[in-house]
Amino acid sequence: MTLIPKSHASTHSGAPYLARNFKPIEVETTAFDLEVTGRIPEALNGRLLRIGPNPAGTPDPARYHWFSGSGMAHGLRLRGGRAEWYRSRYVRDAAVVAALKYPPLGGPGAGLRDGSVNTNVISVGGKLYAVVEAGSLPVELTYELESVARADFNGTLEAGFTGHPKFDPLTGEHHALTYEPGQPVRYISLDQNGRATTKARINLPHIPLIHDMAFTASFIVIPDLPVTFQPERSEAKFPWLWDARRDARIGLLPRDGDVTALQWFEAPRCFVFHFVNAYDDGDLTLIDLVRHPRMFDRDHNGPNEGAPTLVRWTLDRRSGQLSETLLDDHGTEFPRINDRFSGQSYRFGYTAHWGRDVRFGPAMKHDMLRGTTEIHHYGPDRMTLEPIFVRKPDALAEDEGWIMSYVYDAARNLSDVVILDAQDFAGEPVATIHLPVRVPFGFHGEWIADDIPESPPA
Repeated sequence: MTLIPKSHASTHSGAPYLARNFKPIEVETTAFDLEVTGRIPEALNGRLLRIGPNPAGTPDPARYHWFSGSGMAHGLRLRGGRAEWYRSRYVRDAAVVAALKYPPLGGPGAGLRDGSVNTNVISVGGKLYAVVEAGSLPVELTYELESVARADFNGTLEAGFTGHPKFDPLTGEHHALTYEPGQPVRYISLDQNGRATTKARINLPHIPLIHDMAFTASFIVIPDLPVTFQPERSEAKFPWLWDARRDARIGLLPRDGDVTALQWFEAPRCFVFHFVNAYDDGDLTLIDLVRHPRMFDRDHNGPNEGAPTLVRWTLDRRSGQLSETLLDDHGTEFPRINDRFSGQSYRFGYTAHWGRDVRFGPAMKHDMLRGTTEIHHYGPDRMTLEPIFVRKPDALAEDEGWIMSYVYDAARNLSDVVILDAQDFAGEPVATIHLPVRVPFGFHGEWIADDIPESPPA
């Protein structure tokens, strides 16, 4: 199902990103005791959360950018084999407060760092946060997804945060790269108690868009790609555009933050939203990623510049050379792995289909060792969002777990949550939880188990 018409590349209109399942939903929802087809595994006790843009007012279609809308958090609570509730709640930024006459949200950053928070949710220090990149502060959420206050991690953030921190299972910390106008790129470590430490400040002659990052046992991966801050050229309310003046490069920063030892590698001219994983192998660093041919060049309102592919960049730290290997050309995005293998050698990755013209569809399981891909088709006009891997209790194999995702059914104009067995990926779903509403196409999410703190494995 094509969601963005091909002509959109030349019209510079945000209207397609306000239509069909990009269209915002108009009300917050609370629903209990949801209908289930199949059987929810008893071990799944917690919440499947996700977040995405959902403008509260009536945006100007000509200026609207998919990434700019106010955030709405969605959550499904599972317990004892039952789907107890589904909730959707606005993340109360300044625009939501103004449009819906909600009480102002407290916390630091009023009038400066209170823009849209719509990209991801993380649990750290016993608290749940909605997060975003490029300046606005995280927003603390309750268990039921109500906004509590803007947060700067008890004053430990120097500026804004990121929409894509990465959890390190060996140290228990979150790694983050932050960027915003007027600030250096920062490498930040967020500890298990929810305190941020700036480990490095990287001054660049431009301001690149850095959505995601990766790490290995020894390095932080720093992308410096040709999408930069150019507000004077933007035709939408999003000031990062393709920059023909800039080459592409990728850096390896020692994890202690020593910027003098940062090693840069010339990379293929492209853009990368998401890294699958990275790890060291002797003098090589291997980085698996989703490669877009370019970004925000012809289309200033959304990420519609051709189908992305799954590739591996091998960085030879002795020679300073980078080589590229194509892993899969189906059109993939929103990669996830078994997070216990983050920063380490691994075998399996999971992605959602993203074809030309922002076309969503099935989920994919990639075997990096064998070079094969399994596809799970959810059915005609059914499209998965980000597939999240949830490890089974006492699992031994890397892929011993479930894949959980929100799936949009265009024929019904409703969404489901579908649970797959990761080891029977193409088989029938373990369970399908039927939601009373649709969940618009958005960004990232997480499975947060009840009563299980984030800590390094024993």
